[in-house]
Amino acid sequence: MKNLLSIIILTLIISCTTTNNKSTIYFGGEIINPKNKFVLLLKDDNVIDTLILNNQNRYLEKFKSLKEGLYTFKHGNEFQYIYLEPGDSILIRLNTWDFDESLVFTGKGSSKNEFLINLFLQNEKEEKAMYKYFNLTEAEFQTKIDSLANERVSIYNEFAAAEESVSEGFNQLTNSAIHFPLYRLKEMYPYYYKKMNKLTKYPKVSGSFYNYRSQINLNEENLVSFYPYQNYVVSYLYNLSDDLKEKNPSKNNTTINILNSIIENINNEDFKNTLLKKFVVQNFFESEVHCDIDEDVFNLFIKNCSNQEFKNQVENLVSDSKKVPIHQPLTNFEVVTYNGNATKINSTINQKNSVLYFWSTEFMSPIYLFKRIQYLEKKYPNILFVGISINSDIENLANDPYLKKLDTNKQFKLTPNSDALQFLTSNYPRMMIVNKNGVVENGFINFNARNLHSELEKLEKN
Repeated sequence: MKNLLSIIILTLIISCTTTNNKSTIYFGGEIINPKNKFVLLLKDDNVIDTLILNNQNRYLEKFKSLKEGLYTFKHGNEFQYIYLEPGDSILIRLNTWDFDESLVFTGKGSSKNEFLINLFLQNEKEEKAMYKYFNLTEAEFQTKIDSLANERVSIYNEFAAAEESVSEGFNQLTNSAIHFPLYRLKEMYPYYYKKMNKLTKYPKVSGSFYNYRSQINLNEENLVSFYPYQNYVVSYLYNLSDDLKEKNPSKNNTTINILNSIIENINNEDFKNTLLKKFVVQNFFESEVHCDIDEDVFNLFIKNCSNQEFKNQVENLVSDSKKVPIHQPLTNFEVVTYNGNATKINSTINQKNSVLYFWSTEFMSPIYLFKRIQYLEKKYPNILFVGISINSDIENLANDPYLKKLDTNKQFKLTPNSDALQFLTSNYPRMMIVNKNGVVENGFINFNARNLHSELEKLEKN
């Protein structure tokens, strides 16, 4: 807190010299256990500024021309939203070991951001709790939704009444943060009702159940980078696909249905490209046995995505999946141990049934990686699990509270000229299953693939 107070005092001093400039925004704070030496401030996924941490892990910046609205600040692979208005001087203190839960806001404009963060966290808890109600009738489920909506609106009204002023922009954003998670639950209702009640068809719901759809703009520019809005749109697209399959059994490819719905309904180019990439990559990782993309899905994506970087990533992903042929000996690529010693992967495997998992915290959190590997090692004690860092994350093993729990004797990184780089051009995490004879049984499988357990059980029997 001493460090934070120093920043507050500094900000107050600066603020006193600029009281006539109401268009200025100050944004700063302190990072405990930093992952790197900077904080990114973004607007609609575009970097506005890079704020460098000083030797006390603090940062502070003055902005003269930022418009009111929702921004994102990012450190390491974690991010959170922040609402900024001219005249704000907001300080954020956080610990990377517990990013969201440790956030503390101070300064002018902090109260609205505290309210938003608490609302996001509460939404997550309530959504998990709502899953047990998907077996209710439509009317009963609607009552639950209405109850949550009324409770949230009441809490916001109390907050707004206690504030000196609440801008229309913040009011609209909060309204979205309150209602879109609830709308999402309603879009999910038919699927989970069918699943929980073990039905063969989706339940018929009344026309009024989706009345809110008439008020929703699927191309809301101010919300396309806002996760509650994004998540709602994704659930809505799934619902459209399920309806189409129900009405026309020949339209049985969910991904094709969703891609076509995106093309037909999403006009915002950046949002459209983001959604197209999301679903085509998801299609890749959800392949039944070996990760691959359906040719029709791939062609539809390439034809309609206008973001060349996204196209390159997907093309690299497909290419990576084909460069490790199954039922063939694994290429004996070079790796470096945690202690910096070069060796070959076959020496590491040493005639053991093995899973090579290539990981990067760019795509997964350290806590997920640790818990997933811990679970798999416990469930399959006769299989050797070898970790290979794609982007030199191995250097963080001693600092991160979860990464440092990984067995460093089983952690490696690649040399600059390692042959493995030829099948890692997309940088996406992957697993490879190799039998004790050094033969590849599965060249590309996702960390949480549905068929992972059957593949590992088959490996154990070899």
